[in-house]
Amino acid sequence: MRFRDSLWDDSEPAYAPFLKYRKDRDRYFWRPTSKYLDAGYSIKTYDLGGSQGDGLDLERAAQCRALTREMLQWFDGEKQGRKPGTWGWLIARYLSDEFSSYHDVLPQTQDKYRQMMGYIEQAIGNVLIEETDFERMMRWKKAMQDKGRSTHYIKKWFTHWRLVVSHGIKIGDDHCSKIKAIREEVRIQNPPRRSTYATREQIEAIVAQADRMGRPYLSLAILMRFEFILRGVDVHGQWVKAKDQQGGVRDGGQIWVDGLTWDMFDRDLTSFTKVISKTRKSLTEPYTFSLKHTPEIRERLLAIPKDQRTGPVIKLSSGKPPKNGVISRSFKEVLRQVNQARKRSDLEPFPDELQIRDTRAGGITEAMSLVDPTTLQHAAQHTQGATTAIYTRDRSGSANNVVKIRANRG
Repeated sequence: MRFRDSLWDDSEPAYAPFLKYRKDRDRYFWRPTSKYLDAGYSIKTYDLGGSQGDGLDLERAAQCRALTREMLQWFDGEKQGRKPGTWGWLIARYLSDEFSSYHDVLPQTQDKYRQMMGYIEQAIGNVLIEETDFERMMRWKKAMQDKGRSTHYIKKWFTHWRLVVSHGIKIGDDHCSKIKAIREEVRIQNPPRRSTYATREQIEAIVAQADRMGRPYLSLAILMRFEFILRGVDVHGQWVKAKDQQGGVRDGGQIWVDGLTWDMFDRDLTSFTKVISKTRKSLTEPYTFSLKHTPEIRERLLAIPKDQRTGPVIKLSSGKPPKNGVISRSFKEVLRQVNQARKRSDLEPFPDELQIRDTRAGGITEAMSLVDPTTLQHAAQHTQGATTAIYTRDRSGSANNVVKIRANRG
């Protein structure tokens, strides 16, 4: 079977290798061909969940590509053998060693790491570590530039490769120490910092359009991210591979984690309490967010029938939280509709590059001129700041003060 280039670069969002549909069960599955199963690949069938017409085709396609990439990396290793001392061998060690730093990051970050490691192994997997020097590094960089890779991609490639080099140092590979020293002398251009952020005008227009399109889950997610400066994972959660977890919201081999659930809210829906997922190891104390200064959010929550106030707060019409990527794509679809309407009204459209992640940046930007840096740091759930911030205890108060000040900005 010949795979398209989009398997590796995600250029065709609908490309879904090995996707199968069981009409009798109205379920989708990922199942590789006998070539890979006969070679001993352990995942014979993967339940992708969902049913026809559920609007999740692109999410299933993304899962199919991720599963296929993972399988091909395994197959190449089995077929060719990962020769000890090669970058392919060290990448495999980084991803599988018990004490690798790979296991310290969140599941969603692990997925991104695995994908990037696949790109790196595809490029240099057979290269011996001891034969890696300055000139070879520069050839890697030039090859990516000649292929038209962006500054962002090249920087990301070398950043992830450094993780592998670091692991090599930890497990006693002397040449990795030399490579690290060389790498530190090599300048890899940083991509320009993202300057786009969502304004309140844009948020209000997009939320209104989402309501008109019958997507109240998106409206609520956008407002929660913007007003409380929350990361998306702390609002609508994420789906990860189920391991030893018990209970929870499941779909096939995945379990939903990290998002807002109704048990985090008080009885009268005047506040909610949450441990921030990204910093939960260093900041174990939960934040308590007041809803008193965000009446629109509270009204939307109150409008949800009481018998539906169980489990995840952000749910699709199916009753389950959105799969990874659904919220982002839905945001872009709504943005396109907003811009079409603005053009018809002879209004300047909003930037096409606007993404849902820019809602949080918009909240931070709006608050920047209203509060002191330490207060803003707490409101944004960041761990870094002035030393005195380490001893500050009223993080929830700081966060709520930001919400209150912004609500009274006029």
